[in-house]
Amino acid sequence: MGKRIVALLCAFLSVASGLVLIAVGLFGAIGGGRAPEQFLASVIPFLLGLLFLELGLAVAWVTWLAARGAAQPAVKLPPWWISALAYIVAVAVGVGLLQLGWWWLFLPFAAIAVTAPIVVVERLGSPPSGATPSWRRLLPAFAWGALVTPILALTLQLLAAVGAFVAAVVGLNLGNPQSLTILTQTIQRLQGRTFTDDQTNALVRIVAAQPLVLIIGFFVVVFAGPVTEELGKFGAALLFGRTRGERAVQDSTLTIFLIGLTAGLGFAITENIFYTAQAGSAGWPVQIVVRAVTPLMHGTASALLALGWAQQRRAPGGWALLRGVGLAIGLHATWNLFAGVFSVAQIFSGVGGAAGAGAIALAVLGGLGLIGLAVTSWLTLLRLRRTLSADSDGTPDLPTADTTERTDPQLALPAAIMAAPAPVASEGQWRPAEPQRS
Repeated sequence: MGKRIVALLCAFLSVASGLVLIAVGLFGAIGGGRAPEQFLASVIPFLLGLLFLELGLAVAWVTWLAARGAAQPAVKLPPWWISALAYIVAVAVGVGLLQLGWWWLFLPFAAIAVTAPIVVVERLGSPPSGATPSWRRLLPAFAWGALVTPILALTLQLLAAVGAFVAAVVGLNLGNPQSLTILTQTIQRLQGRTFTDDQTNALVRIVAAQPLVLIIGFFVVVFAGPVTEELGKFGAALLFGRTRGERAVQDSTLTIFLIGLTAGLGFAITENIFYTAQAGSAGWPVQIVVRAVTPLMHGTASALLALGWAQQRRAPGGWALLRGVGLAIGLHATWNLFAGVFSVAQIFSGVGGAAGAGAIALAVLGGLGLIGLAVTSWLTLLRLRRTLSADSDGTPDLPTADTTERTDPQLALPAAIMAAPAPVASEGQWRPAEPQRS
């Protein structure tokens, strides 16, 4: 009873906060002020408000079902192509409404454009038939990824970057005191906005005189960001997955996999809300298209790490968790590397001459790299979904004596690495599974 009261209280606070934020967003949409500031003041509160409202209502619904003793319904999502179609329509209509200046009507379509890719990826990762975890199992993971992980990741990234930032500031001041001022003015327009020629030339001069700027950015984007974000999302599998040996009922590997996937998608929706809003009304069409594929990366990476954890719990002497960590952080870091190359190359592509041609070539390379990683993530989700669904016995919550996990002989990397034969239970003890023979 106490847990249900706490859940209902959290649901009430979430709904109330959501309604307040939605009202703030609508007020910002019809208020005055410069366009970029108005866009931020309306989009972020409105979309976050919808997120809080939906989470609060979902928690209240699940708690009400539990109080009645009713069975928790399994997660059912529409076919992925329906969500993809909704995304295309929302983006097209949203662009038209921005051109007309009808921001208050644009906001609901912006919410659909941010949410639809999340639903697509969750549907791709869910089993096509058979057992699917209930909303009660996946909802806490989504809330953790959407609300808690961004705070944890941002805090850890700030701690990791503070030394690098100090070094960069000192280096810029020692080289040219005016460089720091120029950099501060130009960096404010990095989020999806267009540089003027003077700003582009100033940034080129800074990078040429202080390569440390790119080194610091490389460290934060390619290393600190993926490590902190993946560890933060992994908290959902640790907290909400039933993997402890003393439990009478343990989660199947498929359930832990889906908990990790859902936590990653929760983080992706919050991240995309801020990135697309910071782009401004002029940059929103480009950002909403570019950011549509990031849920695929976030969901796959966190699912791989959760899968490694589930397999490690079943075979403590193995290396499944280490493989999961390496694949998750490696995928995330490589994605950020290509995205960083693409973004920086775009900035310098208008310089002209050999440098401009090289920047264009790097932008193409970065774009192709992102497309390749997106396709790899998509195939990995489909392969793992098929393999883990085949290994499930039809229920999301399994007794300690789990069924044998099999390896798909055609599973491609990284799915093949993560789908290595897992242990089976025998008389309460885990032992390695027998090798599969074709």
